[in-house]
Amino acid sequence: MKTIVRVVSLAALVSMSMGTFAAVTATAQPTAVMTETVVVQEHTPVNGLVNTHSILPQLNLSTQQKALVQKIDHQYASQRPLMSNENRQTLANLHQERKNLVVGKQFDDAKAKNMIAQEQHIWAQQQQARADYDFLQLKREHDIYQILTPKQQQQYWRLRQQQRLMR
Repeated sequence: MKTIVRVVSLAALVSMSMGTFAAVTATAQPTAVMTETVVVQEHTPVNGLVNTHSILPQLNLSTQQKALVQKIDHQYASQRPLMSNENRQTLANLHQERKNLVVGKQFDDAKAKNMIAQEQHIWAQQQQARADYDFLQLKREHDIYQILTPKQQQQYWRLRQQQRLMR
């Protein structure tokens, strides 16, 4: 559910931010320009499809296993796909330019298409980063699974199945 909310929020930000890079041309008539301060908040990424952290406490991990899980988490933590501040600002600027196009006396097709292309490029980068992150999360889950005892592995799959049914 959190993933859906974040995707919808990001899509809304993108759709609102498409209007930011319009340049004033010599033939364009003067138009009112809206200004707005856009505050972009950082969101923590979602941990893949399965939240192993809600399962692991139920497995009675040994101190050594807990230390290994912490080491694995630390290994993969730095590889989360956060949007760069530059891309966030670009999207915020595109949002403002979209508004400027809407309120302007004339619509500039070329500017609109350029804004959409810029947005699509940013979102394609984010989509690839998310795919790379999903791959790493699968590797992380594999690494954690490998430190479990056979009994813990069975319990892990049982709990994981219960988690899926509750979604």
